[in-house]
Amino acid sequence: MGPYLSTPDKTKRSEDGVASKLRYGATGMQGWRNTMEDSHIAHIMDETPGKELSMFGVFDGHGGNQVAEWIRDNFAKEMFKFDSYSKGDYKTALRETFIRMDELLKTSTVKKELEKYTVGSGEDGGMGAMGAMAMVQDQDIAKSVGCTACVCIITSKEVICANSGDSRAVLCKKGVAHPLSEDHKPENTEEKERIVKAGGFVEENRVKGMLNLSRALGDLEYKLDPDLSVEDQMITCVPDIRSEKIDKNTEFLIIACDGIWDCLTNQEACDYIHEQSKILKKKTGSMFKCSFLNERMFDKIIAEDIAASGGLGCDNMTSVIISINDKI
Repeated sequence: MGPYLSTPDKTKRSEDGVASKLRYGATGMQGWRNTMEDSHIAHIMDETPGKELSMFGVFDGHGGNQVAEWIRDNFAKEMFKFDSYSKGDYKTALRETFIRMDELLKTSTVKKELEKYTVGSGEDGGMGAMGAMAMVQDQDIAKSVGCTACVCIITSKEVICANSGDSRAVLCKKGVAHPLSEDHKPENTEEKERIVKAGGFVEENRVKGMLNLSRALGDLEYKLDPDLSVEDQMITCVPDIRSEKIDKNTEFLIIACDGIWDCLTNQEACDYIHEQSKILKKKTGSMFKCSFLNERMFDKIIAEDIAASGGLGCDNMTSVIISINDKI
């Protein structure tokens, strides 16, 4: 069946955590795909009252799992090294870290590190076809393997989102979806202009007829022009950054890969989380694990019949839901 299994792997791998003023649940599911290429992060950095600080992110791999998993393991520790982070300038810190990830992927040290992710562990998934090809040809895995990155920092006052690719973050306030990111697709006017100026073209909504994203980490073969800045490369890692204040109406944040957003609109996801949180509260009589919401959502949208699905509900699924101020 090509890149798909004959029956879906519905095993859900979840983690939950609680911190001052928030609790979170993160879940990943391989689904119909042959391999699991998504990763996520969840870090609680500070629980001091008034100085609360946490970070969550989703990385949706393509061509293989290697870059997404390496980013998962290295994003936070690299961000912590920047002066901008120490000074509380989190927007700058996020931007610098996205760029730093690509810089490191070019180094011989990281090229070797990526190889250890190729051997798939069963639990984390194996390598994709393009990743295997990269290994055989020249060991430069990150040339043809990459990932989206949607990372949010939550402070006591605001949510800051940095996004490259088509994973997405949505903040729900009083039942209304507030998108914190915009999907980066080759057919988008501004994205297409950059691609063409860099010497590329868009065919069937794909860069050079291949990649259906206009921004990503990795994919270094699209970032080879020495005369162009990092922002102007055919595929750029530089994220869009948005923020929104936390107020009394702020309820929760959801960060998810396109395996979710291909099946649900922003508002549909918020409505479903609201509906299920009410059901779970009635059942448990207390605070429930946020991962339960992810797991129910995955079961709702996964395709029952891959042939009749049109591709919807057949992708890897990863979602992180963060309840803010115990509103759900």
